[in-house]
Amino acid sequence: MTEGMSAPKPAQRYPNELRRYRVEDSLTLEQVAERVNLSISQVSRIERGERQPTLADLRLFSKVLKRPISALVASAPVMVVGFVGAGGEAMPYAEGQGPYEEVERPVDASDNTVAVVVKGDSMAGTADDGWILYYDDVRAPPSDDLLGLLCVVGLGESRVLVKRLQRGRRRGRFDLYSNNTKPLLDQEVEWAAKVTWIKPR
Repeated sequence: MTEGMSAPKPAQRYPNELRRYRVEDSLTLEQVAERVNLSISQVSRIERGERQPTLADLRLFSKVLKRPISALVASAPVMVVGFVGAGGEAMPYAEGQGPYEEVERPVDASDNTVAVVVKGDSMAGTADDGWILYYDDVRAPPSDDLLGLLCVVGLGESRVLVKRLQRGRRRGRFDLYSNNTKPLLDQEVEWAAKVTWIKPR
């Protein structure tokens, strides 16, 4: 090797079980490629671990192979679905903020796990600005087992916040608590989901 030159880095690989399940189901590369709307070479490269599949790809493979994403690839990324306000309000990506982002998948994530990015500082020390929160089990309306827990909550009009949930004074209403701002009292909460994992960044 010429002096001053460094060895080339090995190509990153993305191990998966796609080929095994395809063969078990007696499907050809051509059949799978057609059903997931990718070229044969793209599917082949994904199966060999030379190309990382997107979350959209994995959802299609999951449908075609009739296996959960978690069985296809343990390291499948999780989709960021929007921002969540900590102290203020934030609009989810569904309202046009985009683009979507893919983030690290927690070990115990389910096929329904999604993530949001914290905006604001009212939950500082628990969920700081820019941190990523994961959740999967959305309750609409919120159930009693969420009381006292850190939750992502939807308040209607696309307002999505991260707060600790408590029963409000009025029937069907909730109080929303932060670490360092006044609580929002007697709020109409359309849905809530317990935060299952927090990733600082």
